[in-house]
Amino acid sequence: MNIYFLIIGSLILILLGGNAIYVAFKKYEDEDGFSGGVNTLSFIEFFVGILLFITEKFLSKRYHIAIFKTFSFLFGFFMICFAILLWALCTPFK
Repeated sequence: MNIYFLIIGSLILILLGGNAIYVAFKKYEDEDGFSGGVNTLSFIEFFVGILLFITEKFLSKRYHIAIFKTFSFLFGFFMICFAILLWALCTPFK
């Protein structure tokens, strides 16, 4: 596999995972933006906004922030593990 594809794919996955973990550990406020001040990550902000909307509508007010942060952390952890797995599977063993 081309090393450039591997590096670009890893950077994208680590960016997604890192932002999701950032959202999981930051203090939640109403009317909050989730991109960390970067306007180019509107896709990530859109995804996290949908996740927040789902937890807000279907879960009780008492638990929806905790469950939202748990889902966000799990998503970030999954993306970072996928980047590690990508390197483990695509690098040749010698």
